[in-house]
Amino acid sequence: MFIIVFESTTPASKAAVGGQYYTQMQTLLRSQPGFISETPFASPIHPDQAVLIAKWEIEAGVHIWRTQHEHLRIQYKARRSVFAGYRLRVGPELSSLGGETKGEEEGVTQYAGRFVVLYEGPVSSTSTVRVTDLLDSATADGANVSKDLVDASLHQGEKSVLWFSAWLTEAAAVGFQKAIL
Repeated sequence: MFIIVFESTTPASKAAVGGQYYTQMQTLLRSQPGFISETPFASPIHPDQAVLIAKWEIEAGVHIWRTQHEHLRIQYKARRSVFAGYRLRVGPELSSLGGETKGEEEGVTQYAGRFVVLYEGPVSSTSTVRVTDLLDSATADGANVSKDLVDASLHQGEKSVLWFSAWLTEAAAVGFQKAIL
């Protein structure tokens, strides 16, 4: 499986136009070969920030999507007129436990030498506390991977909370993932 993580910052004044582009992209995305699913998340702390996770069966599907003419046209317009900032990460889901592919809930992907852990759990009154305690529990369990943490953010979807963390090494990402499972 391949995963695309799209992080964006959209000023409130451009949210309506951004929503129109998103609707157009969503229709295109769902018709692409190899596409599995997409899940949007919003930051509960920064209302202008969002993350979209798109899952693909194979890398070839991602390549077709990234070179699709209409996608490129909308992407160009959105980058120039909507987003105050954005970051795109693309990579395969890595095996983190003995060659087995991880399930839908927790995945590890690699991009340009950085490794990403996506922790997704149901929305509840304790979700925020649980997510903020993840790094502490990983360190307390002896993983001591916090020195390799590059980036982290919390986002909330309609039914789940996503905690996104980027790591310098695969060992740190896998150590963190093992510690929180």
